[in-house]
Amino acid sequence: MHAMRWDSFLVRTLALELNRRLRGQRVRALLLDPAGRRVHLFLREATLVVELHPEAGWVLLLDPVDPDPAATPLPGRVRLVEAVPDERILRVSVERIRGRDEGVELVLSWIGTRWNAVVVGHQSRRIRDVLLPRHGGEETLIPGALWVAPRRDPRAGAPDGPPLDPAAMAAWPSDGPSTVLREVAWASPLNVEALLGPEGPAVWQALSNPTPEPRGCWILEDARGRPFVYPVRLPTSTRNAYEVPSLLDGMAVLRAQSVGEARDLLLPRALLEGADRFRRRLEKQRGAMVRELARTPDPAVLRGHGDLLLAFFHKVPRGVPEVQLEGFDGAPVILALDPALGVQENAARLYREAARASRARADLPHRIAEVEATTADLAALVHRVEAGESTPSELDRRLDDAGIRADRADARGTTGGMAPSPLPYHRFRSSGGLEIRVGRGARHNDALTFHHARPGEIWLHVREAPGAHVVLRWEGEGGPPGRDLEEAAILAAVHSDARHAGLVPVDWTRRKHVRKPRKAPPGAVIPGQVKTVFVTPDPELVRRLRW
Repeated sequence: MHAMRWDSFLVRTLALELNRRLRGQRVRALLLDPAGRRVHLFLREATLVVELHPEAGWVLLLDPVDPDPAATPLPGRVRLVEAVPDERILRVSVERIRGRDEGVELVLSWIGTRWNAVVVGHQSRRIRDVLLPRHGGEETLIPGALWVAPRRDPRAGAPDGPPLDPAAMAAWPSDGPSTVLREVAWASPLNVEALLGPEGPAVWQALSNPTPEPRGCWILEDARGRPFVYPVRLPTSTRNAYEVPSLLDGMAVLRAQSVGEARDLLLPRALLEGADRFRRRLEKQRGAMVRELARTPDPAVLRGHGDLLLAFFHKVPRGVPEVQLEGFDGAPVILALDPALGVQENAARLYREAARASRARADLPHRIAEVEATTADLAALVHRVEAGESTPSELDRRLDDAGIRADRADARGTTGGMAPSPLPYHRFRSSGGLEIRVGRGARHNDALTFHHARPGEIWLHVREAPGAHVVLRWEGEGGPPGRDLEEAAILAAVHSDARHAGLVPVDWTRRKHVRKPRKAPPGAVIPGQVKTVFVTPDPELVRRLRW
């Protein structure tokens, strides 16, 4: 298994490339995943994934996806991506686009064995969140503590260090790489052999003067044949070398060779864990029903025993726990009885058991088949999401409808000074400027309808199909604006099981006319004074109207 190896020149090159590609992009949310030792920065146009495990270490720029349910909302814009001079530290500055928050910096560090990610207030320099907290020792990394960048004496040739005379490079000791590593900026175990070679001055010039413009990178091999990506072609690592368009492209190539394609990183880990819990629950249900079916007695035999008791009731003494009678085929039959009941009551009990067994034998195979079909549908949905053919939000809705909480243990609460959103709904803005709230699933529908909607607001739901509750935040007289109502109805249709239908009826009424029956399951309500609008589901509208 390959692992990404880092030095200060790699970090500086990565900062230049990310700054070129991400500066000015809108940020949606941030997820620090300590279990996977990963950082996900969800942007409108991309997803930045940083793996900070010593056996991985890859940085990948992937397709945009919906934020993980455990991610912390971080509405803002990438202001700058930069590296700390001659350090393996990269800073992503995010400025807030609403409110008066100071903004944050996502600080990524590849120093020694202390690979980590810290979210720091842009001006206060206080830690708001940290991937792997540290207490005591050389540094304290906990929320609320003051963050101080690791410092060391600047090496020669660094922007904040003493100058380096390239002419003196010929005097570098060829048998003393430790001196170069200690005293020369940008030197690292990856490039020190090249710096000490005949082309050392040219290599150092390439290291000390990177260009912010697009440039190729190289996949090289070290002396042990292990591939690594580097922004310049080192003359000591030319075997099997080939060029790739950029540093990010090179890391994507090596990660694919090491652990496979990066599509798995686009999937929220909490969703996959939720899907696995749902699958295990379905398997448990199926196993219980299969065992119940195997234990179910033959209803014909039970009815025959009841008939036998009534046929020979005069031979059955009262108050005995069992009796042996001659069966209709002449063979002896031993019947278990309830001593507290008479013969007719015992026969009636056998008939009731026969009826229950008959219903079970008729019903259980269908229920087992339904569970098997649900299991197969879940596996197919997970496969489609993994293949990029369905969105993670579709899997999230499926788990919500099943009562599976995909974000229960991973919610973190300090990034940007905000706790993870407790809202039970997604937010949209209609073409007319009205807010539309769409429930996140059956578990959240009740909360949206009865705790996050005013009595006079418009409530919508697809008729006779499972789906999200939708609230159009409008309380005027008469009916709501037609276009806004239609868009809210389309959102209701898209977030329902009727999303693939050609024409969907959507009922709407004032929220005050919606009531919850006693002991009704989550999401089950009864609306009154209902009107209906017919719409065609349009998934593209979800993207256009998203808040």
